[in-house]
Amino acid sequence: MIILGLGFITFPLAKRTINDLAYDKRMEEFDKAQAQRTAKEIADENEAAKKYNDLVKKSDTSILDPFTTNDNKNSYNYFKNSDEIFAYLVIPKLGKNLPIYLDASLYHISIGVAQVEGTSIPVGGKGTRSVIAGHRDWWGDDMFLFINDLVKGDDVYVKRAGKTLHYKVSDKEVIGPYDWDRLEKRGDEDILTLLTCHPFYPPRPDRLLVNCIRYDKDEVQASKDEEIKIAKGSVAKSAKRAKTFYLVGAIVGSILLVVVVGRFVQRLRIK
Repeated sequence: MIILGLGFITFPLAKRTINDLAYDKRMEEFDKAQAQRTAKEIADENEAAKKYNDLVKKSDTSILDPFTTNDNKNSYNYFKNSDEIFAYLVIPKLGKNLPIYLDASLYHISIGVAQVEGTSIPVGGKGTRSVIAGHRDWWGDDMFLFINDLVKGDDVYVKRAGKTLHYKVSDKEVIGPYDWDRLEKRGDEDILTLLTCHPFYPPRPDRLLVNCIRYDKDEVQASKDEEIKIAKGSVAKSAKRAKTFYLVGAIVGSILLVVVVGRFVQRLRIK
């Protein structure tokens, strides 16, 4: 029972530490893969995203809560495989680089964050509102746990196809899990909305929206990475403390686990 208890605590902390250390490397690998794509592939994908976003603007596409339903069936007829990483969400203040998937299925939001079906695909554009859903907390990653630390003016980026879309936090609001009319587009504004459960401590019956407005008028080249790296130097204290806790907890837990397993094996040998 002691071994099981230590494992139950240590493995998630170790997984979170590994994820924190691997964030930058995974995004670099994604950037390299994107750089190898042909101009035609990217143009076709952009066109497919535009068609889908036009469909969302013109129709009354229903939105399902990604945290309480298994019925998130996507209608991405323009995309061959929505299980591939579409883009990366970068939140410097939280020290987060999270893969964005199309369709906020339970599987996708367990391995990253995902665009909610019925909202715009995150490629930017006038009159678009892309809602990106992420768990407030997950066993192997703290995901959007400290998202409420974001305040007006904080930077949020979407990286894809060698380009970076730059957004700034505009406002936050708390809604019910079915108040989807609050996710309507806002005129010609280009909005990225981060969606997660609320409040900080479970149970989390409500939903927190962090609305971000497009800051730059045009897509910029990946050289924007330098600005992102500088911004990462000011990670929020809460996120820094959490990373330290995960690391220390993983190390201490691993040592205790080795000691307990060693003593258990020793007793078996004596018997």
